[in-house]
Amino acid sequence: RIEEGIREVMGAIAHFPGTVDHILSEYTRVTSEGGRLSDVLSGYIDPDDGIAPPAEVPPPVDPKAVKAEGADDEEEESADASDEEDEVESGPDPVIAQQRFGAVSDQMEITRKALKKFGRDDKHAIAEMVALAELFMPIKLVPKQFEGLVERVRGALERLRAQERAIMQLCVRDARMPRADFLRQFPGNEVDESWTDALPKGKSK
Repeated sequence: RIEEGIREVMGAIAHFPGTVDHILSEYTRVTSEGGRLSDVLSGYIDPDDGIAPPAEVPPPVDPKAVKAEGADDEEEESADASDEEDEVESGPDPVIAQQRFGAVSDQMEITRKALKKFGRDDKHAIAEMVALAELFMPIKLVPKQFEGLVERVRGALERLRAQERAIMQLCVRDARMPRADFLRQFPGNEVDESWTDALPKGKSK
């Protein structure tokens, strides 16, 4: 379903540098400057949201009590409707939001330290990034915030592709490297500066 797809996207972009920090800063901005939480998020998408509760067997109904309870039910329904309207107007619960974003912030610090100590490809850092994604992905951002994060990732990928094309142009057009060789050897060596040093010697990896 759509909500599960949103969760997966949120989990993926949580690994992209700067995305979690950006949303944390947006949360801090609205809470410290008197803004509305509804400008950042609309709720949460937890894994068990779509699980139906177990069926319950209704108790026996006393026909004599039905008429008397009818008036009370109407009053309760009216009160419930009023409560629901108040909840919609008030937006996300600030206490729950504080707990959620506090947990994300704490894990962000742990993840940052793990990345600095072990490096991004180390299993310890990867485990902390996964833990961060698990906390971040249930947050249901409003479209403006969600689209902004996706656009950040999309823009970074476009810049990355542009750099890859520039490198290929240098190797193929300027250095006369066969295009087929470049396409075969470049993947996996994108950040290996020693790769180009080995090419003139015929020792490409």
